[in-house]
Amino acid sequence: MEKVIVVGGGPAGIMAALKASEKNEVILIERNNEIGKKLKLTGGGRCNITNNRDIDEMLQKVVTNKKFLYSAFYRFTNRDLLDYFSSKNLEYKVEYDQKVYTGSDKADDVIKTLLDDLKNKGVKILYNSKVSDLIVEEGKIKGVVINNIEVINGDKVIIATGGKSHPQTGSDGSMYDILEKYGHKIRPQYAALIPLVIKEDFMSKLQGISMKEVVMRAKVKKKKFEQMGDMIFTHFGISGPGVLKLSSYINKALENDDITLTLDFLSDKSREEIRNIIRSNPQKTVINNMKGLLPQNFLKQIISLCDLEEVKSAELKKKDENKLISMIKEMTITARETLTIKAAMVTSGGVSVKDINSSTLQSKIVKGLYLCGEVIDVDAETGGYNLQIAFSTGNLAGRLEE
Repeated sequence: MEKVIVVGGGPAGIMAALKASEKNEVILIERNNEIGKKLKLTGGGRCNITNNRDIDEMLQKVVTNKKFLYSAFYRFTNRDLLDYFSSKNLEYKVEYDQKVYTGSDKADDVIKTLLDDLKNKGVKILYNSKVSDLIVEEGKIKGVVINNIEVINGDKVIIATGGKSHPQTGSDGSMYDILEKYGHKIRPQYAALIPLVIKEDFMSKLQGISMKEVVMRAKVKKKKFEQMGDMIFTHFGISGPGVLKLSSYINKALENDDITLTLDFLSDKSREEIRNIIRSNPQKTVINNMKGLLPQNFLKQIISLCDLEEVKSAELKKKDENKLISMIKEMTITARETLTIKAAMVTSGGVSVKDINSSTLQSKIVKGLYLCGEVIDVDAETGGYNLQIAFSTGNLAGRLEE
């Protein structure tokens, strides 16, 4: 029996500790006074455990380094994860877009289930303990240093310290410096699944308006990206599930330049169909003819932006009609930047996958050192995929295969 140290009590670290404990003595080191602090934030506090799609489809939702995750995803699938929770009597439900949530809508129930299992498997948890260094001798891990003072020796170490998003939960990126010191390449970190800051002044007039199933398009050099989802206009720009997904594909490019976005608020209708609705009753105002087509507060604002508040359909000029339809079918706005990484749901970037064996998640640089979860340069769209990455990579790392 070997002594295994797991650093980080988030979903990846917990799953790694549970798997490793099947054959080893395990110590889980957590810098907070509780485990799963960031897990509580997922799904708006409801905990979007995973997604119910087939694993092949799940992999297509991975934004960065999807091939690296093949072994992890197939050796511990979303079905395996849900079977695990079912075996612990945790109820779950599948909702819109195949998102899986706890039956109670409480992330605390997931954390309690995992904590109980850790206790049952004899995992020792050290709370309020921050790993300040690794102990590496002749290219092999020998243990860790916590709080700059105490040495804990171990045969294997699993790093699951997360990225830089939501640093108040403990994932402040400090482990990157330690790993870099021992030879690992650290890829630049970017905010992923993050609202976008928009240049145009008229955004402020739309603040607070929510829109359903908007098609959002962006072009970065020769690559085109498209996402559909709900969105909301904010005081700084745009947010919402669709925007968050799109942000993960354009976040790196935003470091160097602004990006033009086009928004289609009625993707199920052609320009001609909208034109016919606008002209349906010549004696009514444009906004009356359009009533029910889109949220009324949105219609009021875009008609105001086009200076068409009291204009009747019969009086509507062709150029104004085209301008209005364009506002609906291809509103053009400019993304200037994302919000800071501290506000991101996920970190894009981290330990280079080239330094990690994808079949075992053991470091290629330091023998006996394993990495899992958000600390690695992998990220996915919103919808439970990033949590599945955490659980799957945690399970694979916890196998401690050479």
